[in-house]
Amino acid sequence: IIFLWRRKARTMALSVHIKKKLKDFELAVDFDMEEGIVGFLGSSGCGKSMTLKCIAGIETPDEGSIVLDGEVLFDKKAGIDLSPQKRKVGYLFQNYALFPHMTVRQNIEAGLEASRKSKQEKKDIVERLLEQFHIKELENSYPVRISGGQQQRAALARMMAAEPKFLLLDEPFSALDTYLKEKLMQEMMTYLNQFKKGVIMVSHSRDEVYQMCTDTAIMHQGILETVGKTKEIFDNPGTVNAARLTGCKNISKAEKLSESEVYALEWDIKLTFPEHIKIPSNLTHVGIRAHEIRPVKFSDIDNNTSIKLNMVDCQLKRISEAPFEMYLILENKSGKSTNPLWWKVTKKEWKEIGETVPETVELPVEKVILLQH
Repeated sequence: IIFLWRRKARTMALSVHIKKKLKDFELAVDFDMEEGIVGFLGSSGCGKSMTLKCIAGIETPDEGSIVLDGEVLFDKKAGIDLSPQKRKVGYLFQNYALFPHMTVRQNIEAGLEASRKSKQEKKDIVERLLEQFHIKELENSYPVRISGGQQQRAALARMMAAEPKFLLLDEPFSALDTYLKEKLMQEMMTYLNQFKKGVIMVSHSRDEVYQMCTDTAIMHQGILETVGKTKEIFDNPGTVNAARLTGCKNISKAEKLSESEVYALEWDIKLTFPEHIKIPSNLTHVGIRAHEIRPVKFSDIDNNTSIKLNMVDCQLKRISEAPFEMYLILENKSGKSTNPLWWKVTKKEWKEIGETVPETVELPVEKVILLQH
């Protein structure tokens, strides 16, 4: 399957159509994209980083082609395989890969080695980047002496010194603590918006992808399974794997009973849908996000018969507390379910319901995600 995402009818910034045999599966990636930030979201070992390395020229595909702004970077049949230095692709590694024996200034200067600019031009570029990335005061420091966030800014400055046509970011926040990560994500978004060219960011964090990427590609076992606008992918992931990666904790095998009814086997619940929701014939699963489950008040049941169709009598299996939320794992009282429901409720909502476990909860069908395997 070839996935394409486009915004205008013009030459694609990046075209990748490659295959590479890996240990457990074959990487088979096909896509074309323009400028913008695209997030590759997938579990560890699914081929995300290998795809970046093939684009950058660090790894060689077994077949296919890679074209950037009309220039062929790789073409197996034509025997073209440009070196990483000639591809004009910036690559930010997970650990930033700064040269440990060089100062911050020298690391940035290293990004200009292949440039034909004059000595003064190179000096001016280094000065500008030191200021732009707020690391001027660190110019004579070695990487081991600066923080993870400072290392990331230094690595970004070195990458931008080479004036890349395209950026590849490989898990850029994986080495940072939560507070620093949130701060640097905002900084990174500022830099990337100024770049105004194509960017691919690999991550296994749905929060990073949701906040930073205009488009999202869900990767699974070497292929791009689902591609689209980030918000649309999170609202309607389409596949079981995509639903899990975007944070859906409640997924059950399902059977389509009619044009309006679905039976969730693992929850032992029959769900009835209104006419405007079309149940696909290839449906295999249903899902609902933990925060979308609602407690049912018996007064609501008396006034709204539709709720009766999509509710379940439950009992508490386990409860745990997070700093701002409560997590309740609920079992169907029928005793026929094989998979409990995870319910996430804010502490404010928890207080509003008297900090008591409801006897009945509703699965609002407009929030139920229809999936295929």
